[in-house]
Amino acid sequence: MNEVSPMLAGLLSAVANMAAVPQHPQPRKGDRRDGSVYSPTPEIITAVQVALITGRPLLLAGPPGCGKSSLAGFVARTLDFAYLEFVVTDESSPQDLLWSVDVIARLRDAQLASGGAQVPPLNDYVEPGPLWWALDPASAARRGAGEQATVSRPCRMPVHLKGYEPQGAGAVLLIDEIDKAESSFCNGLLVPLGSRQFHVTDIDEPVDNGDDRAPESPLVIITTNGERDLPDAFVRRCVVLEVEGPDAERLEEIAVLHFPAVAGDTDLLERVRLLAQRFETGAKDHVSTAEFLDLVSVLLTLGGVDADSEQWRLIERLVVEKPSVRRNLFASW
Repeated sequence: MNEVSPMLAGLLSAVANMAAVPQHPQPRKGDRRDGSVYSPTPEIITAVQVALITGRPLLLAGPPGCGKSSLAGFVARTLDFAYLEFVVTDESSPQDLLWSVDVIARLRDAQLASGGAQVPPLNDYVEPGPLWWALDPASAARRGAGEQATVSRPCRMPVHLKGYEPQGAGAVLLIDEIDKAESSFCNGLLVPLGSRQFHVTDIDEPVDNGDDRAPESPLVIITTNGERDLPDAFVRRCVVLEVEGPDAERLEEIAVLHFPAVAGDTDLLERVRLLAQRFETGAKDHVSTAEFLDLVSVLLTLGGVDADSEQWRLIERLVVEKPSVRRNLFASW
């Protein structure tokens, strides 16, 4: 049996004891990505543990709105890790996760210094990407300059969770919706994610998680909606979990978690239960978890709306049936 470091043992224990946060002081508006409210399944808990043990990225596959992205912030809070995120688009490059150089600012300063003033070193124009921050925040803050070097423009880690100030030594990095990019994006990350290191060629500086960093950090969580197949070589380097849509019991549990008032109102709880049974995974009128929570939010706010009324049927069309409405509109055009 492999010997487990005290730090890893503590992280695995924290993950094993992950539990749903009972409530959030602010009302839910839109998709919550701050990690304050989440209900992890046993499968998710095990997947996070395996990713920590192996040092592999955790690839979450599932339909939009099932809670894949929200997990990253929740895990960061659970482990007391810094939280970083990168949302992939069809224009994203793997370089965006590593570093960039502000060549325009450097050219401007060089022109201003044409009279004999000294041009700042290239490090001053290096912008660390989220993977650099996740691997070695101290180096990123110095823009890759040596520990004894003076950097006139030190930078700070981006803040994605408002009001959250982690004390732990690690980081969770979310790479969201990776299927939005071409396969070249994934192929360009094979080495940085597989070896947990890369080389900043512009300043000839290596980046890794170093001796002073938690060897279990960073925990990289990647999401895909399955809109595009991912390269086999990339998938092989990941721990993969398919996130299934919730059944009625879990939908009810999630609703109570986000809206504690539901649990204290028998009539309201029964309506939520009936909605959950109608919209659970596999049902004819299946919806995403996010859409179901939107319905519950409307139900709470307009509590007097009868479930059989025309107004409530309109509400369900607005919140639930919009994909089919869009398809019909496109067909008519």
